[in-house]
Amino acid sequence: MSIKVSFRKSFFRPLTAITVVLCFTPSIKLAYGADLGAGPTVSISTDNSNQQTFDQANVTLTIDNGATVTRTGNQAIKAGVNSTIIVNSGGTINATGNQVINAFNKDTTIITNSGTLVADANIAIKVSGTTNAIITNNVGGLIIADTNTILGNGSSGLTITNSGTISVEDLSSYAIDLGSGTGATVTLQNGSLVIGTIRTSGSGTTIINSGSIENTDNPGNTAIDIQSNDNTVTLNETGKVIGLIEFAAGTTGNKLQLNQGFGRSYFYATSGTGDYTVEDLSGNTAVKGSAGSVGQGANETVDELLGLRSYNLRSALKRYSAFPTQFGKKEPYAEPFSYYSERGTSTSVLGYDIYGYGLNIIYPLLSNQLDLILTVEKSELELQEDHDISNTNVLAGVSAADFINLGPLKIGGFFVAGMGVHEGTRSIFTNTTTTGLLDVTSDYTSYEGITGTHASYSYKASPESKNIWTTEVGLTLGYSWIGAYSESEYFSWKKRNLVQGSIHIGERLTSKINDKLTVTVEGEVEHSNGLAGRKQSYAINGIPTESKDEQFGQTTVSGRLGATMDNNMTAHVNLDSRLSNYAKSRGTYGVNVGLSLAF
Repeated sequence: MSIKVSFRKSFFRPLTAITVVLCFTPSIKLAYGADLGAGPTVSISTDNSNQQTFDQANVTLTIDNGATVTRTGNQAIKAGVNSTIIVNSGGTINATGNQVINAFNKDTTIITNSGTLVADANIAIKVSGTTNAIITNNVGGLIIADTNTILGNGSSGLTITNSGTISVEDLSSYAIDLGSGTGATVTLQNGSLVIGTIRTSGSGTTIINSGSIENTDNPGNTAIDIQSNDNTVTLNETGKVIGLIEFAAGTTGNKLQLNQGFGRSYFYATSGTGDYTVEDLSGNTAVKGSAGSVGQGANETVDELLGLRSYNLRSALKRYSAFPTQFGKKEPYAEPFSYYSERGTSTSVLGYDIYGYGLNIIYPLLSNQLDLILTVEKSELELQEDHDISNTNVLAGVSAADFINLGPLKIGGFFVAGMGVHEGTRSIFTNTTTTGLLDVTSDYTSYEGITGTHASYSYKASPESKNIWTTEVGLTLGYSWIGAYSESEYFSWKKRNLVQGSIHIGERLTSKINDKLTVTVEGEVEHSNGLAGRKQSYAINGIPTESKDEQFGQTTVSGRLGATMDNNMTAHVNLDSRLSNYAKSRGTYGVNVGLSLAF
């Protein structure tokens, strides 16, 4: 209430009459006093040096853009019960001493900051002893103090949501100190930052991190400090932690939940001897002993890549067997090839892209009955969740395309063996570096053997027909041995023996357009399955575990279109496509060019 006294003329009274007008108004004169009264909505739009005191309940105070409230000393704002404090973007509240905002024992205080709150000494926001207080720090908001930036000791149901920055100058102190408060929820949104430690010594606290918690003084210091029972820490996919996660001695019922994406690798170092459980909410296998998980992409795709090499080799041998040659003349055959393969993501396998290229060389030995084979291939496997593997494979062996020749019925086979050199790199989430990320590398070698046999029957409607239909069925067996190896940090793998078998049936139409051009159209269905070696044993920071590939079986449908030109130099061009039911979706697309080289 304010009293306004005015002197005015009256047309119905003598000019000397005095009229006293009592005006009741909701406006507040902030420049002349600190008592904000009961329940008003007040804005500060210019700089102000007064301490703002809420002596009554239900007061709303807004600091406008460009306005600064500076308190020389402690407690720039003393909140009341059910009070609301809003600091807009560009607004500032500063206390040269302690406590920018003091809401001690003031229930349901609501603080929303989009500007800057600075305590030159200790405690920017004190909500100790409150019930259901809410602190929201929006994008662009900064809350900073020398120690204990936000203090909620003895509070109940405190909610803190940070989308900006909450920072403490003394990193041996706490950016958010919940103290003995119970039932608190601290949510750090994507892009937010907490510089310092979050601590709770009460029960029922939930900390959900999608931003970054950084004790940048030293990753060996503590970033999250759990000093009591029955609390939950959840680290989401975009969240980073720099510093240890501590579970104090004697504590029980605490949970560390990881929700950082299926296939994501991570290692979080923990300290303290308290009891806690580790849960991975994305379906990864998490190992306790600190907390770690490693994506199984390199392990889980071994059978697919072995099957892809088997298919590419069989296809090359079929193309070669249909290639025009001069009887008894030994001409080396060279076939450069390239392919692209992709796989979608499902709830149990990672998606990937793979780019490959190489060279097949076939040299006839015994009157076109026995051939030498050499295959050199280079591929780049790009797995989901920042895991890349560079592969170099060499296979050599023999082929007998027409080992048994009964006119239209032919039976043949092949065998090759070789090795692969693999270089991998993956980016993992970790709290042991100053960035929250770490690149780990791996170098390992594999040895492979592939053998197969087939029977084909060719049909021609008449001797004059230019079309030949060929039906083929066959069996293929592949073997891969991968030696034990370690990635540069935290992860190690035991040796693995993988055996894969497949059966295929295909139909090919060969049409001779003229003396120089032949066109080939082909389709094939193949089913493959793992016969042995589904399990992979590995260790995370020395803690052993194992994985099992549950999707070894797959059925593929492939098609091929080719053209052979027989002029001064014989050559052909083929386009391949191959689709699989494996996982969500998988497709392989390739091109190759074959040449007959005369010496």
